Formats: sequence, structure tokens, C-alpha cells
Amino acid sequence: MHFRSAFLSLALFATLAGCGFHLRGDIRLSPGLTRVRVTSSDSGGPLKTNIEEALKRSGATIEQNPGDGIAEVKMTGVGSSTSVGSVGTNARVNEFVMIYHVDLEITDGAGKVVLPKQAIEQNRRFTFDQTQAIGTGAEQDQIQREMVRDMTQAIVRKIDVLERKLNQTP
Repeated sequence: MHFRSAFLSLALFATLAGCGFHLRGDIRLSPGLTRVRVTSSDSGGPLKTNIEEALKRSGATIEQNPGDGIAEVKMTGVGSSTSVGSVGTNARVNEFVMIYHVDLEITDGAGKVVLPKQAIEQNRRFTFDQTQAIGTGAEQDQIQREMVRDMTQAIVRKIDVLERKLNQTP
């Protein structure tokens, strides 16, 4: 039985390796993005910190001031809002929509815009139960943390795609 499970595991790994599957690692940064300044309209927020940590893991040096040879990841319009998603027949809110928004622009160390300003938005719906109103604040906080985590991953993926394009260009 042990031999059989070992054989199946080996077959699975061989299949994954053969199809081109690779675990996602850190970003491989081009020389123009190894010294980076991260700015955010929410300068003390977790998104800025998360992006800086991800870039550090990829080998970047985080700079606090602009200068020659320093790339910049600019996040403006960072914020979240909540709106009514649906109203029941009793004219009470049944569902809310949380929206997390970031405008992202990236310049390289030479000051050239390598990613023009673009909006990234995430939406999450959650139901509102009048009988469970006490838990709503905690639920919103949890959703907000998840949205920041997901936004961090979305921005890191954009940087990764950008890096792949920059590294292919001679």
C-alpha cells in the first residue's frame, strides 16, 4: 500500500512538471526596478506595507525619497466604500457591497512610465441580517483585510507581468 501511494505521488509530480506547472515564486526584478519607492494616498495603510514587503522579498531596496535610479510604485485613490446591494420587500437592506479601489502607476529608475495609471477595483458582497447586526462590524473588518490581501496579490501580479515584458525587451 505504501509503495502504491509513493508511486501515485511520483506520477502526480511528473505530470505537473511535464505540463509546465511551477509554484509561483517571488518576482524577478529588472535593474530599473531594484531600487523602489512606494507611495500611497493611504500612506499608513496595510496595502503600502504589503507591497513594500513583497518587493523586499524579490530583492528590491525600498527607498523613502525619490531620486536618480529609483523606480516608483504610485498608488493613488486608495480607499474603500460600502453601498447597498439589495433591499428586501420590507424596505430593509439585505445585502451590502464593499468596494476597494486603487489607481496604480509605475515608473522605472529612469523616470519612464512603464505602467500608465490604471484603476484596480475589487468588490465583495455580504448579506446583512437584522437579527445578527452585532457581528456586522467584525464581518466588514474581515472582508476589508481579505480585500487588502487580494489587492496586494493583484498589484504584485501586475508588477510580475510588467517585469516579464521588460525582461523580454532587448
